[in-house]
Amino acid sequence: MLLLVAALLFQGSAASLFERASAALAAGDLAAAEKGLEAALAKDPRHVPSLGNLGVVYSRTGRPSAAIAVYQRALKLAPDEPGLLFNLGLAHMKLDQHAAAKPLFRRIAKLGKPGAQLRELLATTQLLTGETAAALAALIELEREDPANSGVQYLLAVGHLKNKDRAAAGAALEKLMAALNPAQAHYLAGKAYYETSLFEDAEKSLRAAVAADPKLPGAQLELGKTLVSLRREEEALAVLREAAAQAPDDAEATYYLGALLAQSGDPVQGIALLEKVRSLRPDSWGAAYYLGKARLREKRLPAAIALLETASRLNPSEAAVWLQLSQAYRQAGRAVDAAAAARKVAALKRSENAPLVLR
Repeated sequence: MLLLVAALLFQGSAASLFERASAALAAGDLAAAEKGLEAALAKDPRHVPSLGNLGVVYSRTGRPSAAIAVYQRALKLAPDEPGLLFNLGLAHMKLDQHAAAKPLFRRIAKLGKPGAQLRELLATTQLLTGETAAALAALIELEREDPANSGVQYLLAVGHLKNKDRAAAGAALEKLMAALNPAQAHYLAGKAYYETSLFEDAEKSLRAAVAADPKLPGAQLELGKTLVSLRREEEALAVLREAAAQAPDDAEATYYLGALLAQSGDPVQGIALLEKVRSLRPDSWGAAYYLGKARLREKRLPAAIALLETASRLNPSEAAVWLQLSQAYRQAGRAVDAAAAARKVAALKRSENAPLVLR
C-alpha cells in the first residue's frame, strides 16, 4: 500500500508532469504541453524547466509577450541560465524589441565562448539599434569564418547601406547573387534596400525576385510593403492580396493587407482580417493598433481605448499608438489620460530609435 501511494504521488509530482508535458511539446501537441506545464507549475511554481518550456509554448503559439513574462520569472530563479537568456532574447526580437534583446545576447556571450549563431544575433540587434560599426566588425569576422553564410552577407549589405557605402553593399549583394538562385538573391537584396529605406531600389529587386519565382515565400509580401512605403496603395493592395492568397495562415501577410484595407480600401474586410491576425498571433501590437484606429473612426470609444491600450502595452515605444490613444482619451472626456499619452508621444518623437509603423 505504501508503494502504491508513493507511485501515485510521483505521478502527480511537478517532475513527472513536466516530463509528460515535455513529451507532448516534442511531439508538437502544444495544447497538451501547455496544460501539462501549467499543472506542473501549480504543483511547484519555482520549477525552472517547466517555466522555460512554457515560454517555448507561448512563443510558438504567437504569444511572445507571455513568453517574455514567464522567461523573466524563470531567470529570477536561475539568472545565468543561457537557454533562458537566449529564448528571452528571441522573444523580444519577435516583437521587434531589439534594444531589449541585445543585452541578453551580450550577457550570454560573457558566460562562455559564444558560437556563430549567438554572435550573428547580437550583430543583428546592434545593426537595428544604431551600433552599425560594431555590427559590421562582428559580421566581417563571421564572414571570414564562413564565407558561404548568405545570412551574414545579407546583414553586411544592410550594414553597409546604413553606412551609406554603396560599393561595399554591392560587393555583399554580388556574393549573394553568386551563392543563391536569382529569385532568392533578388529577394534578399530587396529586403536589404527596404530595411534601409531605399524603396525604389527595393521595388526593382523584389520585382526581379517575383519574376524569377512568383511563388517565392515572402517575396510578394515584401513587394507589397515596399509599394505601401512608396504610397502606391492600389498596386500594394493587389500585391498584398496575392501574398495573402499564397499563404492564408501567414499572420504578417494578413496583417499588412488588413491594415491597408482598414485604412483606405474596405474597412469591413480589413477589420475581419485584423481580427484573424489577433487569433493567429495574440501578441500582435500592430493588429490591436489598427483595429483600435478603426473603432475610433466608428466612434466606438470603449472598444477603441481597450485595443489601443493593448497595443501600448505590447509596444510601448511606438509613438503612433500613444497618439491615437491620446485622441481616444480626449474624445472620451479623459483629459488627464489624454495629456499623459500626449507627453509620451513627445518623448518618443525625441527618440532616435523610434520604430517605424505602417500609417
